[in-house]
Amino acid sequence: MRLSVLLSVLPAVLLAACTATGNSSQTGSTSSFSNSSGGVCNADALSPAGQTASQSQVERLVKQAGAAQARILAPDRMYTTDYDPTRLSIRVDEQNQIISVYCG
Repeated sequence: MRLSVLLSVLPAVLLAACTATGNSSQTGSTSSFSNSSGGVCNADALSPAGQTASQSQVERLVKQAGAAQARILAPDRMYTTDYDPTRLSIRVDEQNQIISVYCG
């Protein structure tokens, strides 16, 4: 009897664990900023290397690139490798200084 109860509860517990893991990886790995007027990203003209990735700086870069959104890629953090042509990716170092920017 105990085994059947355990087997009926186990799938729900595993599903809840998978859902919690998916949410934490999304919020803990990157910071996202959105621009409602954005479209396809073009980071070719941007050269913000060495500047601090403050919220105002990121918003300015998103507008200049024409991107719809941005994400900050910090060192030693996990992030998705999906390609999004409307997203500006901003790679930073440990001191939150911008190393590079690219679309995707």
